[in-house]
Amino acid sequence: MELANRTVVLTGATDGIGRATAVRLAGRVGHLVLHGPQPHAAVADFVQTLPGRVTYLSADFDHLDQIAGLAADVRQATDRVDLLVNNAGRPGTPRRELSADGIEATLQINYLSTVMLSTSLRDRGSRIVNMASATHATEHLDLTDLGLARGNYAAITAYARSKLAIVTYTCWLAARLDAATSEAASMHPGVIRSSLLASMFSIEGQSPEHGAANVEYVATLPGEINGRYFEEREPSRPNPEAEDPAVQDGLLERTAELLAPIGVDPRQV
Repeated sequence: MELANRTVVLTGATDGIGRATAVRLAGRVGHLVLHGPQPHAAVADFVQTLPGRVTYLSADFDHLDQIAGLAADVRQATDRVDLLVNNAGRPGTPRRELSADGIEATLQINYLSTVMLSTSLRDRGSRIVNMASATHATEHLDLTDLGLARGNYAAITAYARSKLAIVTYTCWLAARLDAATSEAASMHPGVIRSSLLASMFSIEGQSPEHGAANVEYVATLPGEINGRYFEEREPSRPNPEAEDPAVQDGLLERTAELLAPIGVDPRQV
């Protein structure tokens, strides 16, 4: 995919990999639509330094109605989305926290936002790239307790399961897309030095620019990427659960229940 004259929507664009990706893409695409949780005034200096046509939209993914509002704002800002990069995410927290909607917050911010935006913007887009993590590989989805409410909560578990949910959803979605016109893939961008990494792991990561380069590489691959999972730049096999149709269908059924109050049914493709 050539970037010139394309419309790109990037969530989580004010910190870490997202910010580095915004800097990398600005001026090289036709229209760069950035999302962050901060009000516009708080990031105005950053946005104004970016070359080319840039639109900034604010939404707090702790609120499902704000995710829905972001989708509506994107639709108002552009009549097409050539590339949607669902990058926004948060680490698991030391203690289990609920979103404003009463859903485990890591699950909502990382996974449900990905589903809602992919669903709401599907008719505008041609390629979706969802940020996952290598931590998903050894996790298990308990479809009866996605929010880890039964006393088995741990920060890394919440994070890794949200990423497994993303990979599983992406595999489910890809199987229902016409790869000739639209695609969905997921990727682990690398172990990247960021506030997210520091909050969960005592390890050094590579630069956000390294992660951004990986994101651009996968997002612009000229061949078909539909349904693939990438470890940085290399195609890889995801957790087997992600490719299990029964797990996929169960996850989508539970996801639809969580999103019913906001009127979004991700099963309608």
